[in-house]
Amino acid sequence: MENNDIPNIKKCVEKNGLSGLKGFLTGQLQEWEDVEINIGVTGDCGAGKSSFINAIRGLQDDDEHAAETGVAETTKEPTAYTYAKANKIKFWDLPGIGTPNYPNIDTYCNKVDLKKYDTFLILTAGRFTENNLQLATKVKSMKKSFFFVRTKIDQDIKNERERKKKKTFNEELTLNAIRKMCWDNLKDLAAGEQDVFLISNHKRAKWEFSRLTQAILDALPVNQKESLTLSLDVLETRSKDLVERKVKILRGRIWKVAATSAAVAAVPVPGLSLAFDVKLFKTELNFYISQLGLPGENCKQDGSLPPEIYAKLQNVYASNAVQVGVLSAAYGVGSTAAEFSRVMISALGSAFAGGLSFGTACCFLDDSLTKLREIALDYLEQIRAEVNHEKMESPSVDSK
Repeated sequence: MENNDIPNIKKCVEKNGLSGLKGFLTGQLQEWEDVEINIGVTGDCGAGKSSFINAIRGLQDDDEHAAETGVAETTKEPTAYTYAKANKIKFWDLPGIGTPNYPNIDTYCNKVDLKKYDTFLILTAGRFTENNLQLATKVKSMKKSFFFVRTKIDQDIKNERERKKKKTFNEELTLNAIRKMCWDNLKDLAAGEQDVFLISNHKRAKWEFSRLTQAILDALPVNQKESLTLSLDVLETRSKDLVERKVKILRGRIWKVAATSAAVAAVPVPGLSLAFDVKLFKTELNFYISQLGLPGENCKQDGSLPPEIYAKLQNVYASNAVQVGVLSAAYGVGSTAAEFSRVMISALGSAFAGGLSFGTACCFLDDSLTKLREIALDYLEQIRAEVNHEKMESPSVDSK
């Protein structure tokens, strides 16, 4: 619980009473959906900007609501694309430099309002261009962060392997050479080669798509970072780091969910507290499950899940359905639960301890999240192992 949480709760209770606390806390749980983020995706025509926007949103190029892609320039004006559950997070597909409408950097800056974006991704494929350098220089002069992204690495690896007849081909040396070339051209605009990201939009589990995602998150302010973290898809990024980031944010929600339960219990409405708790905890646990990329409660053992992962999930789902009275017996006797309750009771009075205790709820949710984290990491490790062992398929060429 953050240091400023208790004062905010006290103010709410003083103004609206305990009956108003439920709405206050519910709003806090949902506020991540209302954070606005504008990320500009720019660079050369044909560098794969639209495909990247589809990839980071977890879409295929031919999915509904995907950004339009093609071998020709398809973006004439800046176009925003959002997440289904967080429509204020916008990836802007910006026109490419060097097109008839945007022939040079001066025209580009005049027509595209660069000030409105929180950070930039500068994409290039193949050779490094003067436009890339000028655009990076302009962005840095505005004191905004940017990420230099080299796309179509799958095609580069394929071409180099064929050129060297596979006998002398070394993928790591090829990647290092590409990264060094980009860094050398960026000159003093980047701190080091780690500021260059090598990706394939169509093979997100390989190379540095996950590292790029982490870097974007780290460049954003706290509220924006949390909102984008909860919007990203674990299975699309294949990122253990994203799992850990999500778990940290989800743990920060636990006291709010428990406090919501306690606030309802403190308002004497016969029969309300028990039914509310069951619904509240089920909703929150399902949110954890969805955020961590795990199949829902009604998933079937159809062979897509390893048996041990499926068995662990079923155990958690059984806990999800358990009655509140059992939860109280299982979690309400420990010192951790007592400490959670002591903090809230000391702040808001003994009325806050009614029904299922604040500490009991915190312990149950924390324990459930710990189990789901372990399952998610195990599941992700198995997926990543399968990707690492599969043979290199014929690469899909990233389009615009």
